[in-house]
Amino acid sequence: MSAFDLIAGVLLVASALAAVTLRNAVHAGLALVGNFLVLAMVYFALEAQFLGWIQIIVYAGAVMVLFLFVIMLLFDAKADPGLDPLPWMRPVGAALAAVFFLVLAYAFSRLGPVNPLADVKLAGGLPGPVGELLYGRWLYAVLLIAVLLFAATVAAVVLVQPGVRGARKKPQVAERERELEEVGR
Repeated sequence: MSAFDLIAGVLLVASALAAVTLRNAVHAGLALVGNFLVLAMVYFALEAQFLGWIQIIVYAGAVMVLFLFVIMLLFDAKADPGLDPLPWMRPVGAALAAVFFLVLAYAFSRLGPVNPLADVKLAGGLPGPVGELLYGRWLYAVLLIAVLLFAATVAAVVLVQPGVRGARKKPQVAERERELEEVGR
């Protein structure tokens, strides 16, 4: 294991943890961008240049722009945790996570040599072989993901439009409207 492998592994784990633990949603999204960029560097180190560029262009570029757009559209971008309504859930969640990782470790320890892509020659991640694999057998899965992302974005835009039935108001706005109604009476 080289120094690059260790540094990349530490950066991947650190940026993934930051993406799920940061309270500011925009900062968490940017941590995820950092994770995608480190993963792209790993692809480049493995001489899979096409996959590295796709990782940067598609994931770190387009998908994260979409995520950040939706985050900034829907939320205040700062989480206000307030009072924890279910304080007993933290230890339960930690225990379930520990059980999950133990089961996962056991499964990996029992796993034999499995290589489902042994018959597919990816040729260092060149576009032709990757395209045949991705758009051959997995075409409908890729298309389904694209449709789901599009539908989620449209739903997010519709839900935050003022005057639309079911539009979500921020608590501060609703409270201010109630105060104005009381003053008007």
